[in-house]
Amino acid sequence: MKSKEIRSQFINYFEKQGHSHVGSSSLVPDGDATLLFTNAGMNQFKNTFLGIEQRDYSRAVSSQKCVRAGGKHNDLENVGRTARHQTFFEMLGNFSFGDYFKKEAIHYAWEFITKDLGIDKDLLYVTVFETDDEAAEIWHKQEGVAKDRIYRFGEKDNFWRMGDTGPCGPCSEIFIDLGDKVGGDPKQNYMGGDGDRFMEFWNLVFMQYNEDETGKQTPLPKPSVDTGMGLERLSTILQGELSNYHTDLFMALINRAVNKSGVQYLKTLEDLSPDEETKYNETNVALRVLADHARAGAFLIADGVLPSNDGRGYVLRRILRRAVRFGKKLSEDSLLPEVVNEVIMQMNDFYPELKQQQKLIEGTIRDEESRFLQTLDQGTHLLNEELMQLKKKGQSVLAGETVFKLYDTYGFPADLTRLMSEEQGLQVDEKGFESKMNEARQKAKASWKGKAISGNAAHLVEFSQAASKPGETEFVGYNTTRNAGSKIVALSDGNASAESLQAGAEGVVVLDKTPFYAEGGGQVGDVGKISTPKGTAEVLDCTKQNDVFLHHVKVTDGVISQGDTAEAQVTDSDRRSTANNHSATHLMHSALREILGDHVQQAGSLVEPERLRFDFTHNKPMTAEQVSQVEAWVNSEISSSYNVTSQVMPQQQALDEGAMALFGEKYASDVRVVTMGPKSKELCGGTHVENTANIRVFKVVSESGVSSGVRRIEALTGARAAAFLMKNTQENQMAREATGISESWTAYFDSDSDVAAQVEALKSQIKDLKKEVQKLKGSNVNVESLLGEAKPFSFNGAEGKLVLGDIPLDDRKVLGDLSTQLTDKIGSGVVVLLGQGDKNHPLIVSVSKDLSKQLKAGAILKEIAESLGGKGGGRPDFAQGAVPDRSALDQAFAKAQSLVGL
Repeated sequence: MKSKEIRSQFINYFEKQGHSHVGSSSLVPDGDATLLFTNAGMNQFKNTFLGIEQRDYSRAVSSQKCVRAGGKHNDLENVGRTARHQTFFEMLGNFSFGDYFKKEAIHYAWEFITKDLGIDKDLLYVTVFETDDEAAEIWHKQEGVAKDRIYRFGEKDNFWRMGDTGPCGPCSEIFIDLGDKVGGDPKQNYMGGDGDRFMEFWNLVFMQYNEDETGKQTPLPKPSVDTGMGLERLSTILQGELSNYHTDLFMALINRAVNKSGVQYLKTLEDLSPDEETKYNETNVALRVLADHARAGAFLIADGVLPSNDGRGYVLRRILRRAVRFGKKLSEDSLLPEVVNEVIMQMNDFYPELKQQQKLIEGTIRDEESRFLQTLDQGTHLLNEELMQLKKKGQSVLAGETVFKLYDTYGFPADLTRLMSEEQGLQVDEKGFESKMNEARQKAKASWKGKAISGNAAHLVEFSQAASKPGETEFVGYNTTRNAGSKIVALSDGNASAESLQAGAEGVVVLDKTPFYAEGGGQVGDVGKISTPKGTAEVLDCTKQNDVFLHHVKVTDGVISQGDTAEAQVTDSDRRSTANNHSATHLMHSALREILGDHVQQAGSLVEPERLRFDFTHNKPMTAEQVSQVEAWVNSEISSSYNVTSQVMPQQQALDEGAMALFGEKYASDVRVVTMGPKSKELCGGTHVENTANIRVFKVVSESGVSSGVRRIEALTGARAAAFLMKNTQENQMAREATGISESWTAYFDSDSDVAAQVEALKSQIKDLKKEVQKLKGSNVNVESLLGEAKPFSFNGAEGKLVLGDIPLDDRKVLGDLSTQLTDKIGSGVVVLLGQGDKNHPLIVSVSKDLSKQLKAGAILKEIAESLGGKGGGRPDFAQGAVPDRSALDQAFAKAQSLVGL
């Protein structure tokens, strides 16, 4: 049975049992800071299990895309080396939200695998939590499983947790005996052992508790069920294989790499010599890693994750770079893009986002591979040199500081350093590396300052849950910035709930209805003030948890109390400026797609009163002409004075009508569509202008790279853009006057009137004049005086003179010519000249030809330069470098004397 049929049959079975088919959520968890990636089918239902979110169904079935490659669930290092570890996998799951519980869950599972799929009951075993007598009895009495096939295990194996906190409960697992054809240690190949013979393939979790950071377990509002079965493992069983990699999910990918590289993949390594077994095992591992990582990379990019040096982007970068390196073990040809293309072809029918984002996926893969190959050559050279030195010294541990330097300075992944070190029999100082990483994280953290009080994060989650019980906050801010009839329904001092807040106190206010926009969708939260009959509070920020708006405040006068009637007033000027920037962002997004291509997708944004920042997918810098085209496009839409409208409609209707949805975003069934003119229609919950003319003007102030395949534009609108343009115009006019260009305003439209070209010409003239000055200064150097101070030396039988010169020049050519002149005059000897620059100072060493075998200029320069904190190199007879510090000049010249035996 093909994997596509298995997936379809699973979904169909549970739909017949009254389950709603829910599509896979994004690999980027929505609003869940405890997870790096979606790693289980239940992630998208977490708030439903907690009783926070209500759905219009109580039973669900899904096939969820998952990644386990970072954080607590990290299977990366085992990928390709075992039969069942993958970074990306599909989890088939059925769920009950307070509907059915253990009896039904167990029955559905047993019926599906033994009747619908026809798996032999005699091959199956089940496990239960050691104290879960109820589950054991259901298995035995209801489904007829023999008691000797029901195993009880402890918390390690049969108590499930999604993460360090969250929903949890006892679980029951179903195993299959793959038979004695499975290799490995017979002592481990027993039910419950570590061998591969008995494979767990379905986990039934009975969700009974929510566990907090202290380990306290609180009963969930309604006992629920969460089950998960790996499609890869089920395919292994039904296709009669012993390894997930030998199913149709992987073999098409492996065969694509085999055909491209010309290597051979063997499913079994039996009857091979030890050398052949080692060779083919390495090839097999590389092919399996390539296939798995291609799947993970394609799906992560499709869900909006892009390579970077931190967070999710760094995990993706590690995955892609591991794939490239393993691919290079197979062939000099590029393999990863080929295999990624096969992933898209094989899986886009069930996951259409792969086809929709194909250009982005393949472009990002090619760009990251190109970047990494450059890094790989440089990093490999440096690492191999370091490892060779360690071996010479008889040492076996690579310093953590070296690992960090390779990562931080050269972008060389730490796990790749670890892998290459292990291949040469050396270990990595993990503690030292982590220490350096922690230092870097602390420096990064110290450089950021937020405007709102931080509070206790865990408390704020609980506080918002409690505040949500009367109902979610009603947002009235689309049409007004003031609401006089709000009521304070909850207060917190940031660490605990409070009845009131006094003047000077900081805390959090929850209103029943508010005009304050809560941070979201890239738009910052509103600021302003909340006034009650007895006090006033400044609103520093507004955020949202569980559909409850949290107003972060500082009480400036009197006292505010729970139950008070309040007037909520957003700062109008900030709201208007933010709306300008948000609407301009929409217009710019459309402009970029029209000018650069429809591969452009939003990869991040920041909309605040002062500016807008927009990250987007594009694999090369924009040209000046393209930036100008975007500005002209957006300003044309602004001057067209289009009314900006919003409409709530079903999500599918919005998409059918051409509204742009941001990939990786989670949307409700009904969405708000914002339209401005004929060319911009997006799903958006933010605040906007009423008419595009309100924006006044749009100006890009910077375009830069953020990470591989991601560019960033920063821009201004409204009054700030006008002020920026006025200042630029004034400075331009001053530059025109200073450079002698026509002062007439018509000159601004004259293509021959180019201030930049004139400035460049002047800079070139200045540079030439400086060189002339340097030459004149060089001609004034007293050569005879330097020769008169030359010191005779004898070195290894060779005799000559040493000339040392402290020359106040920065021109390397002049200094080089001077050193040659001095060398010619002394006949045999060494000349060392140190110049004087602004930041770095040139260093020249010249050795006469007859002495260049005994005394090499490059070696002499290197030691002198190092004594001054610099570096350099060159030929045996001539070398040059640069040093940042001249203060140790006397010691440096003393070093030069010692190098020639003085």
